[in-house]
Amino acid sequence: MIKQYLGILLSAVYALLIRLLGEWNVIDINSFSYLIIAPMAMGFIPFYFSGKGVRTSWVKAIFFPLIAVLVFLLIAVITHLEDLICFIIIGAPYIGFSIVLSVILYSLTKEKKDEPSRKGLSVLALPLVFGMIEKQFPIQDTDQLISRSVVIDRPANEVWKHLFAVPDLGSNRPGGWLHAMGIPRPLYATYDRESNTRLGYFENGIVLHESVTESETGHRLTFAINIGKSSLGNSPTLNHILKNKQVTFRYIRYELEKQADGKTLLQLSTKYTIHSNLPFYGKFWGKVIIKDFEEQLLQALKEVLEKGGDESQTGCIAE
Repeated sequence: MIKQYLGILLSAVYALLIRLLGEWNVIDINSFSYLIIAPMAMGFIPFYFSGKGVRTSWVKAIFFPLIAVLVFLLIAVITHLEDLICFIIIGAPYIGFSIVLSVILYSLTKEKKDEPSRKGLSVLALPLVFGMIEKQFPIQDTDQLISRSVVIDRPANEVWKHLFAVPDLGSNRPGGWLHAMGIPRPLYATYDRESNTRLGYFENGIVLHESVTESETGHRLTFAINIGKSSLGNSPTLNHILKNKQVTFRYIRYELEKQADGKTLLQLSTKYTIHSNLPFYGKFWGKVIIKDFEEQLLQALKEVLEKGGDESQTGCIAE
């Protein structure tokens, strides 16, 4: 009876080992090997080690790899290898591909009584082999530009002076589902005129060091993020993505347009490059996260400025 569930435990442990190989830069996390080959190997493990229980039950062929993935993700989050958001980003392909392989194996062997050959264990080495091969080839670069806008009931010159040093946006404001999954929200920003740099403060102790690269008074303001000088706090996701240069931010830009009724159209644009051998997956999640960030920030700015943001909290404001 215990042997029947051994495959679940071994599959979860195997996934953790593969994750550590990514942490040690043996294989790339955002790669074909990690997001496709590794979960398929996970689907093989319960089939191999759990005896006939999996090979004779389509229910177990589905739920054993599913449970193994959930155990792996739970341990990864508890040990701070991953954030909650990875339950979706990593969990989706891991659950999908592990179950697909398990069901295929069930369909091919449900009528057979023979035990799987030991040669089948070589499947477990495939993520490492393919991962090392992938690292020998150039990683694809994909440029992305995401823009969102909001109309603020304030003159453009008033909105402008709050873009260098952003007022306290309030930590108690409601957040979206991404925030519930661990994506930190922006809190406020300070600006040092002498060094021409801005420090953007976020939840979880994250501080982004930004330099002003373009400033057209009342119209356009552009920042470049210096990851080396930034503090990414205790966010595993940001540390993996930014420090390992899976994503490189090119600029963050505010553009203002005066409206006829005295209001201001404020547009926020983020340009970044995804470095990945699975660009379609990185593009999808990059768009989801950046879009949510821009919408949350713009809406918070609108609410604070329209209520008459407290300038005493904005630090040094550039004119």
